Amino acid sequence: MPENNEEKDVAYFGKNSDREPGEIQVVEYYPHDERKGSIRATYTEVEYNGDVNAVVISRPIWMWGAEMGFNEFGVAIGNEAIFTKRKFGRTGLLGMDLLRLALEQGKTAKDAIESIRDYLERYGQGGSNSHTRNEYYDNLFLIADYENAYTVETIDREIFISKIDRLGSISNYPVDSSDVSVQNRKAHKLNMIYTMFGHGKERASQTNKLLSDFSEKVNPEYMMKILRSHRENNFSPHRGTNFDICMHAGRLTRRFQTANSMIVEIRKKSVMAWSTFSPNPCISLYKPLLIQPYQIGLSYDEKYWIKAEEIHRKLEFLNPARYQKCMDLTNHRQEEILNLVDLWKKNFQGNDRGLNELFAKIRSIDEDHISDLSRFCSI
Repeated sequence: MPENNEEKDVAYFGKNSDREPGEIQVVEYYPHDERKGSIRATYTEVEYNGDVNAVVISRPIWMWGAEMGFNEFGVAIGNEAIFTKRKFGRTGLLGMDLLRLALEQGKTAKDAIESIRDYLERYGQGGSNSHTRNEYYDNLFLIADYENAYTVETIDREIFISKIDRLGSISNYPVDSSDVSVQNRKAHKLNMIYTMFGHGKERASQTNKLLSDFSEKVNPEYMMKILRSHRENNFSPHRGTNFDICMHAGRLTRRFQTANSMIVEIRKKSVMAWSTFSPNPCISLYKPLLIQPYQIGLSYDEKYWIKAEEIHRKLEFLNPARYQKCMDLTNHRQEEILNLVDLWKKNFQGNDRGLNELFAKIRSIDEDHISDLSRFCSI
């Protein structure tokens, strides 16, 4: 969160979406609209009458809701699973449905919280969160706008809110700094097998440490570095663990991979965001997308996601030295993109001149990157 209430200050939001391998995730833009009557969420029809904010969401393709996203008013939200032992119904709202509804309604972080509270009270949480198996969990949200950020823990229809001072991070574990979380854990038993092997507490601690160590130097490049990080320096995907921020699937206890990664820069009067549009940010390039004052400017479809995952899977068993070359190449190409965006900001920010040329150059860099990764598969 920004220290001073100045135009140059930025609130940064970032999230890795960890999902099952093969589950396509798409980044979509929906313009401002009006809705009358109701909307069909993933499993449940819900009432919705009124304005619908313009939103950018990152959505597993089989569900209505989203893993993360932001809206035209600079509200950004990401969710994490909390594995509890309570009984779940087959219908109700997924945490991802709640996230999308909150983005569509909230003009501030506080508004978004009230939207989640309202829909929780009326519909509760339920339905499987997996497209391949029955998997049920409650949800923890990180919600931010330019001025405020909160963690919102939910258990069925209950909600527990904690305000973030300046830095905060969540994962698959109740927020340690919150007194209400202590009450929460006493009232609702965690599924300790999922919680222990998931290492959410350790990942949240690691990201908090990385943010705290460099709090004065946080920028898009450093946020990318955090979201690309692994626990071990001598890394290759088949040796990955659930301690990694950039998750790679493998073996029974490592069922998930980072399916997409997103960073949002929230300013007083504008929002800019970055997304990989593909799995495994350690070897994927973050590409910029805009919502204010311009509509979304760069997008990739599900075919792009599928192609990227196919290449990444072939790279999984590279030895650490060769995989490091893939990551080094990614960092080099990322620097090219960051420099292009900085140049555009310097020359054209405040109007849309130069945007088409900017996006064409970025797409060309990304195409070259994917081609080079493909060659690594056959060397």
